[in-house]
This record gives sequence, structure tokens and C-alpha cells, in this order.
Amino acid sequence: MIIVGGGIVGASFAYHAHLRGVSEITQITGKLSTDKEQATRNTWGWVNGYSPNDKKYAAFRLANLKYWPKLIEDIKHLTSSSKGAFFWDMDKDDLSETIAQHQSWGHSVSDVRKLKLEEYLPNLYNRPEIAGFGENDLAIEGSKVSNLLIKASGSRIKKSNVNKLIFKENKVIGVETDQGIIYSDEVIIAAGLGTPDLLSTININFKMSSTLGLLAYTKPLPKLILQHPITGKDFHARQDDQGRLVIGGKFDEDASKESNIKEVAEKLVQDMNARLNYNGAMTLESYTLGRRPLPIDGRPKIGRLKNQLDEKIKGVYVAVMHSGITNAPLAGKLGIEEIITEKRHPLITDFFPQTSSYNESKSNV
Repeated sequence: MIIVGGGIVGASFAYHAHLRGVSEITQITGKLSTDKEQATRNTWGWVNGYSPNDKKYAAFRLANLKYWPKLIEDIKHLTSSSKGAFFWDMDKDDLSETIAQHQSWGHSVSDVRKLKLEEYLPNLYNRPEIAGFGENDLAIEGSKVSNLLIKASGSRIKKSNVNKLIFKENKVIGVETDQGIIYSDEVIIAAGLGTPDLLSTININFKMSSTLGLLAYTKPLPKLILQHPITGKDFHARQDDQGRLVIGGKFDEDASKESNIKEVAEKLVQDMNARLNYNGAMTLESYTLGRRPLPIDGRPKIGRLKNQLDEKIKGVYVAVMHSGITNAPLAGKLGIEEIITEKRHPLITDFFPQTSSYNESKSNV
């Protein structure tokens, strides 16, 4: 089995392939999970079950949220940085509606009033009147988790660019890399924004979009300055396992319009400093810029492809999504199950790569 991509989604496929007895797993990537260009390296790290007005996608996210603790228990040294997260990045009516909606879908989310917020977020000034609280939401360090999943899988890492898929008689039989051709029984495409170019080599028109995400990292601070991830209307912040605050602006905003990224990063730190009761120095250590891999309809794309004749293409499986941090565990687990058993789990039924169902796939190839 070949897995194309060096992020957390590919790592999950490698780990779950190992659990199902796949003996030879090679992960090929031009960018490791710790590289600055890698989407996993640039993620904020919030694992959550929210997807307003999309019950089926919310169900998948929530199932991942419930599965994450098992991964943490099963894999040595894998931990979360915190549990529970607050959000108030919308007006009160929308917030109440979002909370009620997700409660009805089985999410352990509640509204927390200002007085109670003082207990949870004692160092935060100007606490909101009401916030949503995801009791089981997690914060994780994406690159570290990816490395641990890969290590546990026993897979071989080959650092090289994959330039095309090798295609013969409606089957992908390998990949062409900078270092030559590698043949395989199965190729899993977990290459994020590299997916469209790879699929174009087998005449599949796969469309994605992207936005540029900026995160500012402070130098390490005393632990528990911020005990939980928080998302306000124009900022989001959490404290990582090194004590650094990881700070962004309005959630999922596009930083590509900014002319001086370092100044914006420094301002994120300054603004966060003003929000917290901390008397020490809070300074910028570094910042990252990452391209978010965004499927056109916002939903994950997981599964087999079909050609222009509406025939299933053998030997290739696609997994691309945002957010990989939340969705990677079950994308890998259920994807590997489908590859091995040829049975598709109900949780991913609507997430075919080309459309929501095979019957409509010809319009997108």
C-alpha cells in the first residue's frame, strides 16, 4: 500500500492499515508533518463536532470526537493538550440556536454564563455574557500526533514528490515520483491541496479551494494561563503543550490579503496580551502560514473514484478534508475498512470524492 501525503490524514490511514494487517505500507510525501508548508503543521489543533445545518457531517465529526480518546489510550505517548473548549464567535441568537441544534444531535455542548466562565477562564478579561462549551472537545498537537501514528504503523517514509499516478486498464498500479516509479496494490491519495493535480493525471477533474491561515506563536508562558481553547468573534487562542499561546484572528479568515504578515502576527499577540491577566512579557516567537485544503462543498471527500464511463476506478482511494485534525481518525479507520472489505460505512456514505453519490458522479469527471 502506498499513501501519498505526509499529514495527519495519511498517518491515520497508515496506522489503521497496520491494525488491519497490511504488511507493507509506504508513505510518500514531499513535505513531512513538521514542515512549515504542511497543512497539519499549520493547524490550530481544535478537535470538535460542530457543523451547523449539516447533520450528516456533524454526525461524522462527532463520531471522530468520540473515537479520539481511544486513539489516545491505544498509542503510547499520544496525549491531548487540553479537554473542553469555549466558543462565542457569533451573536447570541445564533449561538443559542447552534448549541440547541447540536445538543439535539447528541453533542455534549452547553451554554455557560458569564459568572461560570470566571471559574473556567479566570485569566481572561471581558468574558462574554454567554459562551458555548464543548465538554469533550480536545486540543492536540497535529505534527506530534501524526508522527506517533506513523511510528505505530511501522510504515516506511519516503520523502519525494509524487508527480503522477500510473494508470493501466482502469486501475492505478503505482505512482511516479522524483526518484522513479513505485508499484503498489493500492494507492491512497491523502495529499490535501495536491489532490487535484494528481487526479488530473488519470483524467479526473477534482476541484478544491483554499484560504491562507495565519497563526502566531508566543514564547512559552506559565502553564494554564489559558486552560481551554477559546474562539471569540475576532480571535481564537489556546495554550499548547510547550506553554506557547497559539493565536489566530477571526476563525477561518483568509490572511492572503495582508501585506505585512509579521506585523499582523505581532498584533495578534499584542491583542491577546490585552485580553489576559498576565503581568509578564508576552512576545511573538514565530508564526505559520498554511493553505487550508477545502473541498468545494465543505464536506470531506473519502472513497473510490469513477471514470467518465461511470466505472469504478480500481487501486486508488481518495481522502481530502478540512479539518483533518478532527476527521482524520475515522477517515483512516473507515477508509481502510472499505478498501479491505469493499463495504462502505454509513458514516461516510455521503462523502464520495466526486459527488454525494456515485449516481451523480459523471457530472464531475
